[in-house]
Amino acid sequence: MKKIVVGLGNIGAKYAHNRHNVGFMTVDELAARLQANFSLKQNLHAFVASTHVEEEKVYLVKPTTMMNDSGIAVKAVLNYFGGDVNDLIVFVDDIDRDYGQLRIKKSGASGGHNGLKSIVSQIASQEFLRIRIGTGRPAHNPQAVIKHVLGDFSPLQLELVQPEIDNGVSAALDIINGTALNVVTNRYNN
Repeated sequence: MKKIVVGLGNIGAKYAHNRHNVGFMTVDELAARLQANFSLKQNLHAFVASTHVEEEKVYLVKPTTMMNDSGIAVKAVLNYFGGDVNDLIVFVDDIDRDYGQLRIKKSGASGGHNGLKSIVSQIASQEFLRIRIGTGRPAHNPQAVIKHVLGDFSPLQLELVQPEIDNGVSAALDIINGTALNVVTNRYNN
C-alpha cells in the first residue's frame, strides 16, 4: 500500500509565500510532522520525500515544473512509484473558497485551476482526491485573479489560512491511516 501526496505550487523564493503556493506550504507541514526530508529528483520533475505511516508507504511531492505543468511531475511520480489515481492526494489552493475554508473531494472537474487541469490532462483521470484550501477571491477579471494568486498572503490572511493548512495535514493523515473518506469529509469540510 502507498499514498502519493502532492502539494501544488511554484518553485522559487519569489513564490514561496504566494497564495498559489498553499499546496506547497501544506505538504511542507506534513513533511515536518512526519520528519521527512525532500530531495530533488530531476527525473521526476519534483522534490520528493518518502516515509512510512504505520504500514503505508508515503511519498510527498512538490513538482518543479511550475503550477501550470504540475501534471508532468504527477504522471512521472505515479509511473515511477507504481501508483494510480486511488493513491493520489493533492493539496491545492482554491480562490472560490474564503480564507480559512477547506474542502476535501474525491474526483471532479478542475474548477478552472491550471494545476489541476494539467494533472487531469496528464493522467487522463479526474478520479483523485483533492484537498482544497481557501485563498479568497478577488474581483472577477482575469488580471485580478492572476495578481491575487501570485500575491503573498498578508499576516492576517496567513493567520486565517494556517488552521486550514493544519486541518489539511490532519485530514491527509487520517486518509493515509485508513479512515473512511466520508468520516474525513464530515470532520474537516467547512
